[in-house]
Amino acid sequence: MSGKQVLCVDDDLDTLKVRRLLLESEGYSVLTATSGEEALNLTSREPSVDVVLLDYTMPGMNGDELAEQLRQKFPSLVVIAVSGVKELPERFAKNVNASVPKGLEPELLLSAIAKNLFKCGEWEVKERGKTVLCVEDDELELEARKRLFESAGFRVLQARSKAEALDVFRSNSIDAVVLDYWLSGLGGNGTAVAEEIKRKSPDIPVLMLSGYGSLPGEEAIVDAWMSKSRVDPNDLVKEVKRLIEQRVKHHESK
Repeated sequence: MSGKQVLCVDDDLDTLKVRRLLLESEGYSVLTATSGEEALNLTSREPSVDVVLLDYTMPGMNGDELAEQLRQKFPSLVVIAVSGVKELPERFAKNVNASVPKGLEPELLLSAIAKNLFKCGEWEVKERGKTVLCVEDDELELEARKRLFESAGFRVLQARSKAEALDVFRSNSIDAVVLDYWLSGLGGNGTAVAEEIKRKSPDIPVLMLSGYGSLPGEEAIVDAWMSKSRVDPNDLVKEVKRLIEQRVKHHESK
């Protein structure tokens, strides 16, 4: 989500600090406001805000009034309620895209943000129900990639080694594979995985991620190659979409 800007609105400074750290660690640009009035001023000065996270109970302007004004001024803005209130008032609920209970796992909040961003405009995904196999030995990166593709509407399967990847691939209907070049442990790197997959199903698109700029001959094995350190998540999803659409068109032309 690199380049996307989030405005967090909450009267609790500790909550804002924790939320800023979480979102910035995921690549978001973050603004904060401690009141509804401050939030409105910020959105007027910063039209590039993509998402607003707001609490319901705040001094002065409550969350329902703020959400209503934001919706009137910016109809396409993603507004997400993050509140300790169990049942949101109707006025509040009808003006937010989603609600996340305050204090739950941060992954739920990140997933809600990504999911609603992907629903908007250019990020609308037509491949809902398609299955992507993500192969990565780093657990944190694998989970982040899972959230990314699930938020875009894909079904996601995971594997952390060559053996696990091939077992998952043989046991499921896969539409695309996203794999890391370097896989620690026994069994071989991403090239070995790609070769086995292509031997079994030559038409299944395989996208390889690597910290290397390029390796001779790898482009002949996989369908696409992207830099692991520089790839934008949105570009990664778009490339997987392109590969799947290309495969579908190829089958339709036969």
